[in-house]
Amino acid sequence: MADIKNCMGPLWTPRLWDELNKKNYLKNSNCYTYAFNYVDYGEEKLQPGEIHGTKYSKTTCDELVQKMKNDYITKKVEKVDFEDELSSTRYKIALFIDPDESRKGTSNHDKDYHFYRQDCDGSWSHKPGTNEATNEDASGNAILNPEEADKNYRKKCKREEKAKAKAKAKDEGEDEDEDEEDCEDDHNYTTFCGYFSVPLNSLDGPVIRFIERV
Repeated sequence: MADIKNCMGPLWTPRLWDELNKKNYLKNSNCYTYAFNYVDYGEEKLQPGEIHGTKYSKTTCDELVQKMKNDYITKKVEKVDFEDELSSTRYKIALFIDPDESRKGTSNHDKDYHFYRQDCDGSWSHKPGTNEATNEDASGNAILNPEEADKNYRKKCKREEKAKAKAKAKDEGEDEDEDEEDCEDDHNYTTFCGYFSVPLNSLDGPVIRFIERV
């Protein structure tokens, strides 16, 4: 069991996050707020830059990192390496981007970012959008190193949808519909932006806050 007093990250509390996720006014906490151990009170998911007042304009590492630093300017977000040892008052988060190069130039081009955080026990977890928090990657494995984890959620979604279609066809006694795959999360986060050191805001769990958008 993790020594809470010497933790270098938030506690991994999936039940708490699952319960918070059931509340309409709290369910919009996403990977960005989860990484910093906050639960946002509001009707929209918070995006990098909005705390400072100006949302990011490009889905690039430089832009997202700068907006993140603007949002937490008093907390001194610092670039670090995976192997770096931090004090018990700080922990690591990681940022990745899906450049969606295969659909570049089309109406379906959908670049996206995703944050992971290192928890008290040393493993990593994340909250995909408004979904439940998880400490597993796209293959269902524990995340011990975000760079080595499976971040191809497009393939994961297609596997799941295909399994659903197969089960449905079996129940109805019909042939499987090959065109039934329809994935909400079809991202593959292949671009690594780096690890960052951020301050631990609470030893007792996530902090609930309200962000007033400018």
